[in-house]
Amino acid sequence: MEQLKQLASLAGLQDSYVHANGHTEHIALPIQQAILRAMGFDLSNEQSIATHIQQLQQSLWQEQLAPVTLCSAGNPLIVRLQLAASTASSQWQWQITQENGELLQGELILQPKDIVAEFQNGTDKILAFDLTLTADLTTGYHQLQLFDGEQHLTQQLIVSPARCFQLHDSAILHKTMGPAIQLYAVRSARNWGIGDFADLKNMVAPLAAQGNDFIGLNPLHALYPLLPQDCSPYSPNSRLWLNTLYVALDETPEFQHSAKAQQLVATDDFQQQLAACRATADVDYPAVAALKAQVAAILYQQFKSQQLATNSPRAQEFQAFLQQGGDNLQQMAIFKVLQGTLFWQDNAMAAWQQFPAEYQNPHNHAVLQFAKAHAEQINQQLYLQWLAQQQLAEVKAECRKQGMAIGLYCDVAVGTSRSSAESWVAPEDFLLDLSVGAPPDIMAPKGQNWGLLAYNPITLRKKAYQPFIELIRANMRNAGALRLDHVMALLRLWCCPLGADATQGAYIGMPAQALFAILALESQRNHCVVIGEDLGTVPVAISELMQRYQVLSYRVFMLEQKHGSYQHCDQTYPPLALATVTTHDMPTLVGFWREHDLALRHKLDLFPSPAVADNLHQLRKDEKQLLQQHLGLHEPDPGNLVRACHLYTAATPAQLFAYQLEDLVLLDTPVNIPGTSTEYPNWRRKLPQNIEDILNQPDVQQLLAEMKQART
Repeated sequence: MEQLKQLASLAGLQDSYVHANGHTEHIALPIQQAILRAMGFDLSNEQSIATHIQQLQQSLWQEQLAPVTLCSAGNPLIVRLQLAASTASSQWQWQITQENGELLQGELILQPKDIVAEFQNGTDKILAFDLTLTADLTTGYHQLQLFDGEQHLTQQLIVSPARCFQLHDSAILHKTMGPAIQLYAVRSARNWGIGDFADLKNMVAPLAAQGNDFIGLNPLHALYPLLPQDCSPYSPNSRLWLNTLYVALDETPEFQHSAKAQQLVATDDFQQQLAACRATADVDYPAVAALKAQVAAILYQQFKSQQLATNSPRAQEFQAFLQQGGDNLQQMAIFKVLQGTLFWQDNAMAAWQQFPAEYQNPHNHAVLQFAKAHAEQINQQLYLQWLAQQQLAEVKAECRKQGMAIGLYCDVAVGTSRSSAESWVAPEDFLLDLSVGAPPDIMAPKGQNWGLLAYNPITLRKKAYQPFIELIRANMRNAGALRLDHVMALLRLWCCPLGADATQGAYIGMPAQALFAILALESQRNHCVVIGEDLGTVPVAISELMQRYQVLSYRVFMLEQKHGSYQHCDQTYPPLALATVTTHDMPTLVGFWREHDLALRHKLDLFPSPAVADNLHQLRKDEKQLLQQHLGLHEPDPGNLVRACHLYTAATPAQLFAYQLEDLVLLDTPVNIPGTSTEYPNWRRKLPQNIEDILNQPDVQQLLAEMKQART
């Protein structure tokens, strides 16, 4: 028992947590054992457990120099050096290659007084020295080298700013507002049954004219073009790349110059399919993907013959994009085609873990041969990814042109899918036999198992946090604000063994200090405000880190219907926050009021017991009574309810205020129900009217004007 506790602690597995309602939950021993086994530990006997403990204890001491050291700008740079006492050298030279190429160097003489810790390693002793290097480093990523005449040690240095970027850093002092939009759900007179980047660009000017400073978006991560039914933006194929279904093919230069593509689109058959895709209440992903695939193939051939063949300036831009994307971009494109090809041969092979063995490693010869044989399809995927990046960059430029203070407010998913390109390319980066989720709380009484992968904290450190750095950079590229879904993941993640339900999990710790420091560095470099979605079970430590690094909190009006929230509005919705009435994971405001969400949960059997259901029904009655009392509403109609709640939230001190278009048009059905997958058509429901019509509705324009006034 004590051995298991020690092993769990060394592995970062937490044996208890504070539940969202305030009491402490202890993790049962069988659950801890199942998770440790899933992490790769052999628990079959005491000797095996003792060996694991010894290995974990020794591992950090066996590093002469850690892979990475982090420090805050302006603070002394202290580097730990660990040497075997029997062979330790006293004279060392150091050299730092700064990010800009400049060199700093000096000498060190180690003395007994510099020893800060010791570790007995068999017959020898390891001595730990904390070295203070006199180096005035700017924020950024630098390389340290240490020499003693025989040994040559290297380390990444990360120097971070004290906090994340804030709007006042760019002299933006007013409170801001903007819509939170599910891009796929946007209808328009021109799109092909799914909202796209042209729709997004076209809505910038009218939204800016109505006083909006940002447009919030669902995650735009790459999904599965050959498996379009897998449509959850929060279960991505790769968080480093974009969903190419959002490419507006009809807005590309290739379409404008391709008579063949234009003729295809003009045919009666294509137009009938297009009309059917536009008419559906939910996005028909397979039908939309099939339509786009026909045209994309023609456009790539047009690009190949007219641009690549002549090495035109446009072709050179494409080649530069490929070079910049590197191996990860190539492997992502290979994976998309490989996964689709194998899936259509055998539906059991959607996940790469089920691929034939020769295809499970991207570096295997069989994968290279597959890539050669399917080069046209792979290059087409690369072409589409390039178009996606171009079109999103055009939206960013349009936001600036129209004077939006923030522009695009993007979202990054908490993890990648187990069957993703991200995990296929670098399986060592993830805990492959665990699934990320959340413990039971008010939003999901049975807990949630999202089927996503957690980063492996040991690998993250070994790689100097490069996977996380690349993730944040990719998602800040076109963003003026970035929302981190489930920000608690930077501190800890609720993980369950594969096949277990969400109640069979426990928290695994993450290197929070390092991740927040990197987040601050990338935020400042990209002039990107950071919002942390801190809903559910939120430990005090995450709130303290968010406050320290000035990551905005995520405050939801519908979750604040409790005594004290109204009386202490400034604390409920502080300036360092984004305020919103509701979210994509909650019922719409009208659905909340009519209790449609509770009825759906009954229908889908999402309550763990009748008692929990009764409690939530009583809670809803109390929340509605409190809301009516404080907003002065007497049996409100939907329009008055939406107006009162939005004007109240808009008037709060929060720096950012986001509203859902679904609420403004009085929709009563949710876009997503947490804790479900196939039980409900998540991530499909469209807006009821074309976006241009919604933004021109007199009642919507009037409410937007009133919300803008409330923000002053």
